[in-house]
Amino acid sequence: MKWRILIVSIVFIFGHLTFFSNEYPPEKNNYGVNYHLALSINPGPNNGYLNFAIISESNGRILSTKFITVAEFIRVAMGKQTSRANDIGVNMFEKFGIKDCMYKYDSTDCKKKNEMNIHDLWTLRYNRNPNCPPNCYPTPNMIVQGYSQHKSHPSWPQLQILQQYGIIYMNDFFYGENLFKLIADFQNTSWINTYINSTE
Repeated sequence: MKWRILIVSIVFIFGHLTFFSNEYPPEKNNYGVNYHLALSINPGPNNGYLNFAIISESNGRILSTKFITVAEFIRVAMGKQTSRANDIGVNMFEKFGIKDCMYKYDSTDCKKKNEMNIHDLWTLRYNRNPNCPPNCYPTPNMIVQGYSQHKSHPSWPQLQILQQYGIIYMNDFFYGENLFKLIADFQNTSWINTYINSTE
C-alpha cells in the first residue's frame, strides 16, 4: 500500500512540474532570459552597414543573435508581427515618439519629404556614405556626408554619447529601449548638432 501511495505521489509531482514548465517556457520564467530588437552600425552578413537582429540576453550578456531584415524589424517594432522581442504587440515607434517617416520611408508622403530615416543611422559611424566613395554620383535624396569625425569610426567624445545607449564599443548592438531612445534622439536636430560638434 505504501509503495502505491509513493508511486502515485511521484506521478502527481512529475505531472505538476511538467504542467508548469510548459506554461512558463524559459524565456518567460525566472531564468532571466530576455529578447530584444537590436541594431548594429557595422559591416555585416547582409553586405550593408546596418545589421538588424533579434537578440537574447541575460544580465546584459548577449546569448544569441538572429539577423533579420529591416522590413521584419519594422513589423516587429510596430507590433504587427509576433515575436518574443515584442510579445505584447506595442508600437515601439509610437511609444518613443519616433516620427512616421523614420520607419515608413517607403510611403508616398515620406518620399516627398527630406527627412532622416532608419537607413541613415550609418551617419553616426562614418563621415562619408560608404556606398558613395569619392567621385561617385549620388542617387536622388542620398546623404553623402556622415556625422562621424573619422572615416569609419566616431571620435571618443562621440562614442561616449553613444555609450549612453547601452554600448561599449562601436561594433556592439544597440538593443531594447536604448535602441529606440537612440532612434528618437537621432531625429532631433539639436542632438545631431551636439554629436557633430563632439570632436577630439
